[in-house]
Amino acid sequence: MLKNIYGVSSKGEDDDFSLPRYVTVGISSKRGGSTFSLDSEIIHGRYGGEEKKRAKFWLLRAGVEKEIEVILKLRLGLIYPLVAYTSTVGDMREDIPSPKIGGAVGIGAEFDRFIIDFAVYGDPARSYVEQDRVVTSVGTIILKF
Repeated sequence: MLKNIYGVSSKGEDDDFSLPRYVTVGISSKRGGSTFSLDSEIIHGRYGGEEKKRAKFWLLRAGVEKEIEVILKLRLGLIYPLVAYTSTVGDMREDIPSPKIGGAVGIGAEFDRFIIDFAVYGDPARSYVEQDRVVTSVGTIILKF
C-alpha cells in the first residue's frame, strides 16, 4: 500500500502544509479459525508547515486474530519501531521507555448490519512524549448500508 505518493502538500499565503509518504508491505495467512499477519511500514518525507521538517520511521507489526465464535473475534498484536526519527526531535527511538515495543489486545463482533470493535494498546509515540509507558483504548462502531 502506498499513501501520499506525490507527497501531498499545500502552499498558500498564510500556510504551508505537507504530509510524508507511507509505504506498507504485508502478508497474512489464514489457518483454521486464525489469521496471522506481518507487515513493515516506512514513513518518510516532509511534514507540517516547514520544508526543514523531515520524518523517517520504520515500523514492524505482527498480529493474530482468532475467531472465537462465528461473530466474535479476538486480536493480539505487537508493533516494534526500528527507526523513529524527526528532524525537529531527533532519534525518538532512544527515548521510548522500555520495552520500546507497543502491544495491542482487541475484540470485535460482526453482526448483520454493524461491526463493534474495541482495542487496548501500548502507544510508543505517546510514551515518548510523556516519557512514561502509555496505554490507550479505542472503540469503533461501523454501520453497513
